[in-house]
Amino acid sequence: MHDPSSHRRLISTSLRDAVDQMKADHNLHETGARLPCRDHPALCLSLFAFMFIPAVAGEVALGRWLTQFMPHPGLVSILCFAPVMVILFIIGMLIGATIWLLVMKRFVHQNVLATFFLGGPHVPVFSNLCSKIFAWSYGQKRRKIEV
Repeated sequence: MHDPSSHRRLISTSLRDAVDQMKADHNLHETGARLPCRDHPALCLSLFAFMFIPAVAGEVALGRWLTQFMPHPGLVSILCFAPVMVILFIIGMLIGATIWLLVMKRFVHQNVLATFFLGGPHVPVFSNLCSKIFAWSYGQKRRKIEV
């Protein structure tokens, strides 16, 4: 039979290791780049609302139109329109983010808004597009804006 004290020691060791790992992960977040949503949660929530409302409205409108056009779609038509739905959602989110930027630039300092558009994960196509939208909204030429 197993010794209960060795089992307890094993559990406490594994718990201690898990706590140490969590502390290390937490320290990584503290030393890394600051996320704008941590510093400005109200702006982040409003950005999400502005991004998702046009995207969802576009999806609903297209869905209703397609239902009138094709009441009982087959597999092929569903597969054909799936990429259109994804692209429409992305375009709706970009439109919503642009509207949010145009509204918020009157109330929020440019450096704060720059953290949302220029400081995020650098995905080549969307990071470039976000920097162009930001420069366009402030009437700047194509120079690089760094956060």
